[in-house]
Amino acid sequence: MTRSALSPHQSPLARTVRTGGFFLPGDIQDSDQGPWQWGPAWVQWEAPAEGTALPPLVCVHGGGGQSTDWFGVSADAPGWAPRAVEVGYPVYLLDRPGHGRSPYDPTRLGERTPFPDYAGAAALFAPDPGDPTPFNPAWEWERLPGSPELDALVASSGGILLNTALSQELDARRLVDLLERTGPAFLITHSAGSSAGWLAASRAPALVRGIVAVEPIGPPCRDLGPRGSLEYGVTAVPLDGVGRRPLEALPVLIVSGEASGRAENDAATTAFLADRGASATHVRLGDLGVTGNGHGLILEANAGHALAPVLRWLATQQAQ
Repeated sequence: MTRSALSPHQSPLARTVRTGGFFLPGDIQDSDQGPWQWGPAWVQWEAPAEGTALPPLVCVHGGGGQSTDWFGVSADAPGWAPRAVEVGYPVYLLDRPGHGRSPYDPTRLGERTPFPDYAGAAALFAPDPGDPTPFNPAWEWERLPGSPELDALVASSGGILLNTALSQELDARRLVDLLERTGPAFLITHSAGSSAGWLAASRAPALVRGIVAVEPIGPPCRDLGPRGSLEYGVTAVPLDGVGRRPLEALPVLIVSGEASGRAENDAATTAFLADRGASATHVRLGDLGVTGNGHGLILEANAGHALAPVLRWLATQQAQ
């Protein structure tokens, strides 16, 4: 599956969809000033114009991102969300508490890291050749301020909550709330958003049909510096399987970009999940002929090629 054989990123999608959005209320807390909400979250959804028999996909963005990451940074290279809708999936996009359109209040959620500048965003998603971060040619656009694609990425980026355990706990609560509305769904998580997926699957296993984790935060037990650590392997709070192995028989696909430098960490995460009972498979896109992808593979120029093996895996899971 080479880019020369298929070029879905060369032109915008012709789209007719149903769309909407709603807030997931936070946990109601009492105070001297009256009740307030802890960690509400916004959800945007899109679905094919006609009804579909395909199950919902619930997408959880990464660290300093927001749900718009799933749409991509260029109209000429749609991200994973519109491509999934195009083939018939209803898609729900969660803004993790304190990110994107989900309110952030430092007195309730704690401090967060500074908003990334151009250098910080480029180092993670669009490094120049010779930078310490591996070069990713699948970012086919310019890598300097003033480039529309990099401008869009930086404009959408925010800080990361310093209290990782609190952040993951709220992510998991809102994700379970969302799954209770959608019914059983497949989760697609990216980077730091992956922990919410593992927690939701352990807390509401009947509602999680499987998880696609794109370059999940790791490796297991990683020290995150001032943000804490993955004390429980892949999460900063305990996996809550009661009377069972927390991720027993959970279908998991972990996806690594060919040029991100994260494949070994992802392999360690795959092994950790398998040891906890998951049916975990690790896919390196480069082995499938999808080359040049960095950490932002959900929004790079060849996002359609990167999504293709995920769609095949989802189809296989639905057939079982």
